[in-house]
Amino acid sequence: IMRHQISMAWKTWWRFKAWLGMAVLVSFIAGAVMYIFSNKLFHGMGRAGEMALMVQDVALPKAIGWYLRAAFLCSLTLGATVLAGDVQSGAFTFYFARSVRPRDYIIGKLAGLAALMAILTMIGPVLLAGLRLGLCASLSDVVAHLWLLPKALLVGALVACAFAAVPLGFSALADSRRTALALWAAYYLVGGTIAIMVGTISHTAWITTLDLPTAIDGISSRLFDVPDLGGLLGGGARKNGLDFLVRE
Repeated sequence: IMRHQISMAWKTWWRFKAWLGMAVLVSFIAGAVMYIFSNKLFHGMGRAGEMALMVQDVALPKAIGWYLRAAFLCSLTLGATVLAGDVQSGAFTFYFARSVRPRDYIIGKLAGLAALMAILTMIGPVLLAGLRLGLCASLSDVVAHLWLLPKALLVGALVACAFAAVPLGFSALADSRRTALALWAAYYLVGGTIAIMVGTISHTAWITTLDLPTAIDGISSRLFDVPDLGGLLGGGARKNGLDFLVRE
């Protein structure tokens, strides 16, 4: 079931390959930003040099928000319609006629989606973390930044798990692709915004975390200790909710 899920994702460019291309583009742009601001031209320039160093360190966590966007777009073409599509097409008859247990079916679908999402959200951040280590000026600087690798791996895995499991859950709520897709898109685009508003008004942080981009951005900001650059790089999916979550 897992192999079938992955092979189906590769059959047409719009199911997975387009979003993989987006993730690759994000990696190249973030890597270019790191490289440009590591130029010795900025060194010894006082405040400008400090800002250049900060941009190097912020490029990776800010890129997480764009990998998250790629994962969301992929969830629209794959995750949110997987179970509902099988119900609509009658594929359940095929699966369960071969003595496939419901548990095995769900685990196989979830594992396939998680593997695809991991390609989008884990490889890029780990490569960017390795690039940041390669741009360090000294061995002591490399040692000081070694924590980037496990943290990039952790955040990438978190995004992969969230965007594999949650859309799959919405897919299980409907027996039509359109309905499942509408439910997931409404939760992500509208429900998350409502959660931020309610959490901000009521000063209740856990309600704000129901918005996936805000929750992941908040965790990423904490893990990478992102400094305030006055919105220079953007990348926050919903900035007001993120600021509130980080404060809490």
